Amino acid sequence: MSKGLIIAICGDSGAGKSTTTGLLRDEGFAPYSLSAFLREEAEAAINIPTREQVQSHGKAQQERYGNHYYAEVLISKTDLMEQRQAVIDGLRNLDELAHLRATAERNGLKLVLLALVLDTESRFERVQGRARAGDPGELERFRKDDLRSNGGDGKFQNNADLIAAADMRIENTGDLDTLRTNLRAVLAQAGVASERQGSA
Repeated sequence: MSKGLIIAICGDSGAGKSTTTGLLRDEGFAPYSLSAFLREEAEAAINIPTREQVQSHGKAQQERYGNHYYAEVLISKTDLMEQRQAVIDGLRNLDELAHLRATAERNGLKLVLLALVLDTESRFERVQGRARAGDPGELERFRKDDLRSNGGDGKFQNNADLIAAADMRIENTGDLDTLRTNLRAVLAQAGVASERQGSA
């Protein structure tokens, strides 16, 4: 019997992964970011790296250490596997998913993959609004970055494969309250009672 739940979140840039992680934190889930380790490494190597440079850095590390590298970094450097409820943002490929899921099972935890889906133009608008250093400023460049993150540069990163493999899916086309409602429905489906059902 599972003694805890890990929700891993996948989706293309701007689909709402960080926002969803925050909402799950509000529901009592300990937040972890797999992509944070990648970005920290890239920033140490390159001052204010672009999304393409972050992707290239991740590819180089995965070529050296294996496709599951960042999943193993997350497990070894955090207390993720000691949590009863946790959320992970930033998975890049199916090997990371398999490594995390197998490790979770060995620790008596259940891992489910939640995909956030949104059309390209809407995601680009959201990315422009967050104004993160290194984000592309032109839609065409954003599309090219999407192609790389969806398997165009090999199996190092493939959001499309992760989304297809997801256990649950949210079409994140609404506002924050809609996302919160949809997320609580996902938690109910996973057998988790929200700690804050009465909150706005």
